[in-house]
Amino acid sequence: MKRLLVNAAECAGCRYCEMVCSFQKEGRFSPSYSGVTVIKEDRYGLDYPLFCRQCDSCPPADACPEGALERDGNGVVTLNEEKCIGCGICAKVCTYGAVNMGVSKPAICDLCGGEPACVERCPTKTLSYVESDVYMERPEEAFIELRRRWGIDA
Repeated sequence: MKRLLVNAAECAGCRYCEMVCSFQKEGRFSPSYSGVTVIKEDRYGLDYPLFCRQCDSCPPADACPEGALERDGNGVVTLNEEKCIGCGICAKVCTYGAVNMGVSKPAICDLCGGEPACVERCPTKTLSYVESDVYMERPEEAFIELRRRWGIDA
């Protein structure tokens, strides 16, 4: 399956991916409507875009009382807005903390129908959309690796 991947060393923390995502989905520039959330570790200037990993086993979809998280024909987790009651359970149970409980409903990366706008518009090419089995990296793990690689004491 094609998935979004992060090259954390390249992320400048511009949050452009958040704005592009929110505009693509809701026609507004606001992190509240974005399926991407840039996690920041300000002490060391590290940034990491966080989004749905499209896990084979999706705890948010399993926990949704209304069945509002569904897989499309390509196996991508999507939100059925008509079924969603905005309870936030999906955000609470996501293994990666990748569900953004925005204004009234969750914002979940659905890969923009196979053409992720965040990848296309990322000025540093931090994001890529490629065939990948599973992508399990967490921001904390990426930050630890970058600090180690760059010789920054934690």
